[in-house]
Amino acid sequence: MKYKVIQRQNPLNREEKLYYPAPVFGERISEDELTDEISFASSVNQSDVRAVLTNLLELLPRHLMRGDSVNLEKFGIFRLSFESTGSAEEKKVTAANITRPKILFRPSTKLKDKIARTSFVQQ
Repeated sequence: MKYKVIQRQNPLNREEKLYYPAPVFGERISEDELTDEISFASSVNQSDVRAVLTNLLELLPRHLMRGDSVNLEKFGIFRLSFESTGSAEEKKVTAANITRPKILFRPSTKLKDKIARTSFVQQ
């Protein structure tokens, strides 16, 4: 992965500026491109790959909104959480305190191990 060097404020001492590595992101891979790659790497045709991805994107939110965790074992675990505001009294806490849902992802050990082998090159 490529990185560049940028100057930022030190979060521990706002008066000080330090240099940090920052990721240089590559291109965004489309669903079509990913479908082609998966099809090429397996014996599954493109329309079947697309159908599986479409179904996954339909079913994943449904399970998450029910409070389920979705474990794609070799990939990782998805679950839903949210941000909220507090209240001084327990009785005043309602769904209105929930400000924004968010998806949490915990990668599998296998995925983390593969990513750990990433090499870094300065741009």
